[in-house]
Amino acid sequence: MALLIGPNGAGKTTLFNCLSRLYQPCAGTIHFAGERLLELPRHRLARLGIGRTFQNLALFQTMSVRENVLIGGHCRSRGGFIANALGLPAVGCEERLLDQRASGLLRMLHLASVADLPVSVLPFWSRKRVELARALASEPKLLLLDEPAAGLNHAELGELGELIVSIRNRLGTTILLVEHHMNLVMRVSDQVVALDFGRKIADGTPAEVQKSPDVIRAYLGDEL
Repeated sequence: MALLIGPNGAGKTTLFNCLSRLYQPCAGTIHFAGERLLELPRHRLARLGIGRTFQNLALFQTMSVRENVLIGGHCRSRGGFIANALGLPAVGCEERLLDQRASGLLRMLHLASVADLPVSVLPFWSRKRVELARALASEPKLLLLDEPAAGLNHAELGELGELIVSIRNRLGTTILLVEHHMNLVMRVSDQVVALDFGRKIADGTPAEVQKSPDVIRAYLGDEL
């Protein structure tokens, strides 16, 4: 599991936005799974294997928890408009598989008891887990988590750390995490990359990066 850190304005979310094609870089290339990402339409990324959560939650508030998660899995659907309109057997089989996967994710992220409630009635930490479940429903090879700890209390932060490790271990998903909360960083990360003004200034284990003079300078300034 890799973590991306850096002071505000370092370019962390900008990098995520380039990886998920929300931004179009003016130079360079991005390769993933043998594909040139910048040459692909944005809607192809989820099927290629890239999932993402956002700093600001982007859920369908009036839809149920289960419906939000199912939407995340539909990018893997093979049936087109005509097959769905005709209700062909293959479509029904695919829908059952999607529902089974959604149910498994709801249990894994401790959301099964609220699966049929609208997202709008849930507390913030539960909504965060819904967004995470929706991202996982697309079966990503690479999961981008943009400051998932923002707004969480101490107990919720501990649960988040356990969930991230569980996702990595149980699903085998590669996770790239942007986070400022250093206790979480030290607990869950195998590798840490530090940015400052778009430039990589450190790359190594959490302990190594934490001691880097360039990282200390970027966060605290030259006069310590």
